[in-house]
Order: sequence, then C-alpha cells, then structure tokens
Amino acid sequence: MGLKTGLGRLACQGRAGLAIGLTALAIAGAPAQAASSCKLAKVAAIPLEQDGNNLLARVIINGKPAHMIVDTGAWGSLLSRSSLGYLGLTAVDAHTEVVGIDGTSRMLQTTMDSIELGAWRSRDVRVYVGGYGEWRGDTVGLLGMDLLERYDMEFDVAHNLLSLYKPENCDNDVLAYWSDTYNVTDMDSVRGNRSRIRVPVLVNGQTVHAELDSGASITVLDEGVARRVGIDVIAGDAAKAGNLQGANGYSVETHIGTFDSFSIGDETIRHAKLRVTDLYNRVGTTYVGSRLSTSYGDTDMYLGADFLRSHRVYIASSQRKVYFTYQGGPVFQVVGPALTAASRGAKADEETEPSAAAPTKAQGQ
Repeated sequence: MGLKTGLGRLACQGRAGLAIGLTALAIAGAPAQAASSCKLAKVAAIPLEQDGNNLLARVIINGKPAHMIVDTGAWGSLLSRSSLGYLGLTAVDAHTEVVGIDGTSRMLQTTMDSIELGAWRSRDVRVYVGGYGEWRGDTVGLLGMDLLERYDMEFDVAHNLLSLYKPENCDNDVLAYWSDTYNVTDMDSVRGNRSRIRVPVLVNGQTVHAELDSGASITVLDEGVARRVGIDVIAGDAAKAGNLQGANGYSVETHIGTFDSFSIGDETIRHAKLRVTDLYNRVGTTYVGSRLSTSYGDTDMYLGADFLRSHRVYIASSQRKVYFTYQGGPVFQVVGPALTAASRGAKADEETEPSAAAPTKAQGQ
C-alpha cells in the first residue's frame, strides 16, 4: 500500500477527547447578502514562525514543546525518526512507504498520547514516522491534512497566524472577511481524498492544475508541463536554481524558466519566473510538492510557502473555494534555495509581482 492511500485513512482516527474553544465572526457580504446568517466559528488561532521557507506551528506533544511544519500537501501528519526519543514514543512497522521528491523509505507508525495547538487539543492521535531527512532545531515533523482537513483554514503569514474555522450557514457567502476586494477561485474536482487543495491556474494561457501546498518551501512547476506550454528549460539556456530536498534527505536539481504570464483567478504576473523540475524524477509516477506523497500524478504544479507569504489566503474547504488577496512582495522565490530571515526585506524582483492591471476581483461582482 502506498502512502497516498494509507494516509487518507488517518482522518477518522485519533479524535477522541477533542476540546476546542469557539469564537464567532459574523460575515458582512455584498448588499444582496446583508441578511445572511453566516458566522465563522474560530476553532483555533495558531501562531506561526518562519524558519527560512518553512511555516512552523508550535505544538505540545505528550507534554513536550516542539514545532511542526504546517503541510497542506501531506494527507497525514508525520514525525521524524529522530524525534521519538525526545517525545517518549515507540513505533512499529506500518507496512508502507513514504514517497517523496527524492525517493522512498520505509514507514513506521506511532500514537501520540496528546497533541496541543493553542486551544486545540486531541488525544490518542495515530501518525506515521518516516523519512531520513533532518529538520532544524526542535522541528519534529509535519502537521498534515488528517488534522487540518476538518476546518476552513486562513493563512495570514504577514501576521504569523494560521486560523481554523467552522463556518455556520455560509454556503453562499464571501469568506474573505478582511477586505472589500479579493480574488477567488474554485477548487478542482479531484480523485481521492477531498482534502487536496488543487486549483486551476493559467501558465502562458494554458490550464495547469496547481496544488496549494504549505509544506513546499518554493513554488515549482513540472518540466514536462513547462514544455507543454512552450518553455523547455533543459534544451534552452535556463539558469540552474537551488536544489530541493525531500523527506529522505536527498536533493534534486531545479531550473528557472521565464513564462509570458501566470494567472490565478484575476491576478496575473507578466514575464513570470518559475522554478521548474522533474516532479516525477525518482519515483516514476508520484511526487509530492511538499515532503510527502499526495498526488495521483494529476498535479502539474505546487504553490508553496512563497505564494502564501505574499498573500492572505482563506481555504474554504466548506465551499470548495480559495479566497486570496495580494499582500506585497515577490510571489515566487527564484533566488537561493530558501529565503532566510535576513533576505526577506530585500527588494523584490519585479517579474515575480502581480501586475496592477487586474490583481483583484471586486466583492459582489
């Protein structure tokens, strides 16, 4: 059994004893929605920390403080082998493998007695243990969609915050509550688990299927898809970029391609520079934009933490929509293997920023 099917079953496990504190936010929509009874019940407000290109959430596992990478591209949460001793956990063979950008490795499985994310708490949560790569500092693993998919998620990286919501009576309401102007795109209908956050985008005017993946440090496009839309980074003079590393500790090469346009919703970037690599290089049929395998091979691109850093994003799984507003700065990082804290204030490459012509869609239109 491959990980892409194994992790999907974790969504119904480890939910006993869930304690949450709810606050409600009324949504004032367009004039036609003035009488709406929509409320967003906030389940948790989780502080984020940025370590290079990693979005980290502080967690407490079995009473031990640690960090986990928030990874919307992983169907299941995962702990590193090296974290087991610190967390006081033992693991058994899971009879499956972890598949990443850099190959496969044998998986283990363990059960956390407790996990806390701010006000969100759960007990007896089963997770996988795997990979041979090392994370920095006290980062013990990945916080995946088995724990996140039950909620709408709002990434406000500018304010270092991830909020989880339970919408009430909001089926037809605009959920970009923070602004009168916003962009919105429907999520694709995809095979398998509904937790996949895949949206249609246009690259050089052609439809490309992109997965919104907070665990992917940098946005990356498959080189075969790049050729399909007219850019061959291997045959051409494209510059080599930094390598990407997966769960197993190895790295793969990337190039930078310049595309006439990239569009998501009504937001368009002209002369967009994108990282390009062979997403199916080592594993033949499956790659994951983050560090774990989640794709059936029908994803062409992964929108990573660089996209989330430059936008405020509300992932409305309840509506199968994604709302977002551009916050400023480069959308796609094409310099260096990871954006460090010292380099975040550097002047953005103009070719990575949206054009001012049509960056947003007016509310109510």
